Amino acid sequence: MKKLILAAMLLTGFQSVNAQVFSGTQEIEKANKEGLYTSVAVDDKYVKQAWQVEMAKYGKVESGKGNSYRVNNATMPTVSSDPVMLASRITTEKGRTKIFMSIGMGEEVYVGGTHPKYAAAEKILNDFVEVINLQEGVRTEEKVMEDVADKQKKTIKTGDKLVRSIEDNKKDKEKLLKKIEENKLELEKLLTDVEQNKKDQISMGEAVNAQMKKVEEAKAKVPK
Repeated sequence: MKKLILAAMLLTGFQSVNAQVFSGTQEIEKANKEGLYTSVAVDDKYVKQAWQVEMAKYGKVESGKGNSYRVNNATMPTVSSDPVMLASRITTEKGRTKIFMSIGMGEEVYVGGTHPKYAAAEKILNDFVEVINLQEGVRTEEKVMEDVADKQKKTIKTGDKLVRSIEDNKKDKEKLLKKIEENKLELEKLLTDVEQNKKDQISMGEAVNAQMKKVEEAKAKVPK
């Protein structure tokens, strides 16, 4: 439940807060480029995938070294009516994923902090950050869902085990009751046998005495 509440709070925050976008420079394929950058608390593998999809809106994306990307003759109507050089690089700093974007408008002119199209370029990054954070929110919810589903499976497994234990207990009880009944019948037979044995002992004692008497009588008839 705490995870669900946290995910909901994070998701709400992702939807309402703009990214902090800064102007600066970044080395892209051994050349320093001026541009804009921001960072997100999202794994870089997801950022790279999403950012290439974003860049593909403006033209064919070409991948370079060091997680760099570029679009030659990019079509970015909100920034320029003419094709521009769009270059970018994804890096990781202090546990956050940094997205740097450079928009070259020819003659070493780049969209920076003082450029009239800075706001338009900034919006591209802000919109992207909103999307990537929403996607992260989905992944967070899916992870929570996986955890809940795993717990559900464990609960069902425990329930099935308890049902089997109850059935085993019933069988054991039936065996014990049967054993008790068998034991009762055996005891009754033993008691009957004991009583019969007592009678047999008396009878045999009488028989022995009678036979002894006959023996004595037989001896008395023998001449001396």
